[in-house]
Amino acid sequence: MGASRSMVRELRGLIRAMVRSSYGPRDEVRFSLREIAGRAAAEAERQAIRLALRATRGNKSEAARLLRVDYKTLHLKIMHFGISAEQFRQS
Repeated sequence: MGASRSMVRELRGLIRAMVRSSYGPRDEVRFSLREIAGRAAAEAERQAIRLALRATRGNKSEAARLLRVDYKTLHLKIMHFGISAEQFRQS
C-alpha cells in the first residue's frame, strides 16, 4: 500500500511540474491528458522495473519473471530508461 501512495504522490508531482513548465497562464496547460497519462505510465513502468531489480538484486531474468514480461522486453526497457542492473547487484 505504501508503494501505491508513493506512486500517487509522484504522479501528482509530475502533473504539477508539467503545469509549471508550460508557458503562459495556468489555464493554458499545454499537455493533453493523453500526454500526462503516457508520462505517468512510463514513470510507473520505470519504477516497477527498478523495484523488481532491487527485489532480485539485479538479476534481469528473475526480474522479468517477477514482472511477467519477456527477458528481451525487459532488457529493452532497461536500456530505454537508462537503468543499470549493476547498481542493484551491490545493494
